[in-house]
Amino acid sequence: MFGGSPEKLNFETVKPAAKGRWEEILLALGVDPTTLKKQHSPCPGCGGKDRFRFDNLNGDGTFICGQGGLGEKAGDGFELLVHAGKATSKSEALRLVADHLGRAGVPFKENPVRRTEYLYRRPDGSPNLTVTRKDSDDGGKTFRQLLPNGKPPKSNPEFRPYPYRIDEWPSEGAVLICEGEKCADALWEAGFTATTRAGGSSKWEPDLTPHFSGRDVIILPDNDDAGRTYADKVIEALTETAKSLFVCELPDLPEKGDVIDWLALGNDQTHLADSLKRAVPASEWTNRPRVPLVGMHISEWKALEIEEREWLHDWIPPGFTMLAGSPKAGKSKFAEFLARSVATRQQVLFLALEYNENIIQQRFSHFEDDLEFHLCKEGEVPRWDQGGSEVLEQLLTALKPKLVVIDTFGKIKKPGEKLGYEGELVSINSIKVMMDAHHCDCLLLHHTRKSSANDNADDPFERILGSTALAAAPDNLQIIEFDGQYSTLHAKGRTYAPFKKVLQLAGNDFVEVPTALGDLQGNANAQEQVLMLLSKQGPMKCSDLVRATGKAQPQISSICKTLRERGSIERLDDGAFQMRMTDLF
Repeated sequence: MFGGSPEKLNFETVKPAAKGRWEEILLALGVDPTTLKKQHSPCPGCGGKDRFRFDNLNGDGTFICGQGGLGEKAGDGFELLVHAGKATSKSEALRLVADHLGRAGVPFKENPVRRTEYLYRRPDGSPNLTVTRKDSDDGGKTFRQLLPNGKPPKSNPEFRPYPYRIDEWPSEGAVLICEGEKCADALWEAGFTATTRAGGSSKWEPDLTPHFSGRDVIILPDNDDAGRTYADKVIEALTETAKSLFVCELPDLPEKGDVIDWLALGNDQTHLADSLKRAVPASEWTNRPRVPLVGMHISEWKALEIEEREWLHDWIPPGFTMLAGSPKAGKSKFAEFLARSVATRQQVLFLALEYNENIIQQRFSHFEDDLEFHLCKEGEVPRWDQGGSEVLEQLLTALKPKLVVIDTFGKIKKPGEKLGYEGELVSINSIKVMMDAHHCDCLLLHHTRKSSANDNADDPFERILGSTALAAAPDNLQIIEFDGQYSTLHAKGRTYAPFKKVLQLAGNDFVEVPTALGDLQGNANAQEQVLMLLSKQGPMKCSDLVRATGKAQPQISSICKTLRERGSIERLDDGAFQMRMTDLF
């Protein structure tokens, strides 16, 4: 039974309590544990061999399912319970999760949240979008946009935004543009036609512009840098469209204040009408002398609606990643494997700048024809300062890839003979800025230098070819090493904990080796042989291991003792040994 008062049974109180506990919750509610390994697996809801991934971003139980070509399904832990058939609706999932947490003694904190919904309609009055605003007592606010079908706008490529309350606009008269639905509603209550866009002052969509054709428009900016920047965006968009375009800066408006703050000071409809009469033409307002400012106040940064990027693959962090390795370490093969994995569901642009047509056919012959994969060979993308930046910009604009692979950095960077590593730093920063502007992840392949006696064995990243500043430019760094049997991937970045993966190439795919095996690289072959047997065949007694390995009984006993002390294996009640469960998953 739910461990709290009925009024607490809502997503605002249960979801924070469930954060970080979703693996426990899903297992307790009957979800197959083999599907919760943060790797591609059969879907617990719709089946399939390799269409599901439980990524559990931010501890919210998130997942992605390809649904066998029927479109991508994604959501949080509540939606996963529905998708897996453990709940008939999100409401039932909410109750099941609350009951589980209540039995576990997890406290639910009061979190008073005020919800306000704003309905955006099309000109014909049909619903187009719902914006839900949540205000908490600590001053925080969040916004969520959903289509009439309950899905986010990005799920429908044909979605088009409309100005707020456009279906109520009179045929004549000025339209006031402000920031936010709350301000627009306040202006309507005061007797003025007002509108805004969903998402506040972050941008202005071109689809909004035609609806202001032939209209008199007055912009009411908030009294902060973001408000003035927003006014500039609107002016740029509507200058050739609106019949007239003015800007009204409300008198005595407090710093960071908006029209609601201004009305709260005792101003009324008459005061607002007088202020609107003193509005200045947009061209005059734009050309006014002012000190250019960059950046924003911390409160404005916090209020930005930024969509967190998902990991395209468990081994590719979001952002700009430099993958380095020595020749023949397998970095190109690894990049090709990752690109092929991502291209099953997202567009990938691969710049194979070291390969001609023959090599491309050999290396990529196993890639399926239906992949979302665009490949460029050597000579098709010049160096960055010789037209390469323009070519890449055109490719990004046309293809809109989610992942770009550049193999290698040395084939696209500016020549660094004169500027040394400073020239390389300029190149890598230019590429990173372009990728950020197109909201795509990038995997940039680079080389490591030869090892020396002065190298720190505990820091493989110091062997990246180039200066320290060059290695500091990307969001993420990865090093791949190969010892003749296993590949070791070292990774670190700005937004996630460092990790190390021990991988093995099986055909054209890389598979992760159980942790215990990876930790024993370079140790006695007999220990590795025992671990391999246990990982493949399951529990085995000492006598079984003696027969399987051909080793003497004392040697096997000693090996098992060492592995138990290291925590790699455990002994069962019947005397058999098995891999520790934490090392198997």
